[in-house]
Amino acid sequence: MRLHFGRLAMQGELNLGDNWQNRPKRPVLQARLFFGIMLNADVQEIVDARRTGLINDYRLTRRSLIGSCRFHISLHHLGDYPRLPSSILFAAERAGAAVSMPPFEVTLHSVRSFEGGKPDRKPLVLIGEGEGLTRLHTILGACLARNGLPGQRGAFTPHLTLLYNSRTIGEQPIEPIRFVVRDFVLIHSKRGLSEYEILQRWTLH
Repeated sequence: MRLHFGRLAMQGELNLGDNWQNRPKRPVLQARLFFGIMLNADVQEIVDARRTGLINDYRLTRRSLIGSCRFHISLHHLGDYPRLPSSILFAAERAGAAVSMPPFEVTLHSVRSFEGGKPDRKPLVLIGEGEGLTRLHTILGACLARNGLPGQRGAFTPHLTLLYNSRTIGEQPIEPIRFVVRDFVLIHSKRGLSEYEILQRWTLH
């Protein structure tokens, strides 16, 4: 079927305007900026397979899965904006460049639901641990403060979100997933589009 643009649709053709008022709308604050740790392809596959097992074990729906290419552990959330502010980007890049520490191992050791948010969108997450992970969070936070940025305040619970679901699952141990973190990144999350843009990457050494 050929689509016709620039004139009224004739009988039997697709009318692109029929459902215009119901089109998906992006949030007003479309740009989210945060520091995080992304998984390499091999670890993505392991986590994805583990998620499939959890979905089957707990009979969870697959409607709100996180794309495996977006699996990450958040370090510091810098805010949501209508568009990325150049002053925040400049300060964030200076903070990231000031971090100095060696690579380290992370262990994902349990699964649980996080409370809060919409009843049908409770995050199901893998909980992580590692001295290096806590140290990176602390050092990066101090670098952010020196550059006039707040970063994340309060307790730090390292986690990797798998999906969103209406069920609440209490914390359960899993077979540990271990991997080495060799870098961290500054991420532009395009809210409403489920897309991540890596703005900058820093290697740990």
